[in-house]
Amino acid sequence: MTRKSKAKSEDMEQDIDARQKEQSEELPENGVSEDAAEKSDEPTASGNPTEVDKSEAEVDDLKQQVEELEDKLLRAAAEFENFKKRTARQYEQIVSSAGDRVLGDLLEIVDNFDRAMAHSNGEADIDGLLKGMKLIGNQMNDLLKKYNVEPIEAVGSPFDPSLHEAMMQIASDEHEPGVVAMEIARGYRRGDQVVRHSRVGVSSGPANNDKNEPESGSSEDE
Repeated sequence: MTRKSKAKSEDMEQDIDARQKEQSEELPENGVSEDAAEKSDEPTASGNPTEVDKSEAEVDDLKQQVEELEDKLLRAAAEFENFKKRTARQYEQIVSSAGDRVLGDLLEIVDNFDRAMAHSNGEADIDGLLKGMKLIGNQMNDLLKKYNVEPIEAVGSPFDPSLHEAMMQIASDEHEPGVVAMEIARGYRRGDQVVRHSRVGVSSGPANNDKNEPESGSSEDE
């Protein structure tokens, strides 16, 4: 190598060393430049303190709304339970009051019956007794009409299990089979509701009289 080329090589090495030294002085000890460090210190959009506070406020507001709705639900449930109890008491009072009215009207008839018995003084007044019984019967019918209770038509009507209770079958020349031929105990209904079914005897058709008729093949003269 010539002296001239050797000197040129030394100059290049010195230049490289100088550049490396400048770069090492510009970089901090942690290897991050000041500009990069400043940029990293700037808050990002997602970490903005204002937006975080706003989100927390919305969460607190939703929690308060949920608590208010739960309180309203509990109050509504308690009010509904009280309403059911109050309605049940009112229904019992209405039923009891209606029963008291019926009993009051019935006692008036009982009083009339007692007066009729006391008026007879043990004497056998058949006509007076019949008149008194007829009067009491009329009062009983008026009482039933007052409460919209009416008798159920039975005799001559087709047997209806929703209205009639069959107690027996009877032969009947007047009524066809399956038709009520006899009323044992009168039934009553109030509107569409049956208070008591009629106890009846149902026709089985005409009686069989074949045994009483003479045989057609028998001769008149022996």
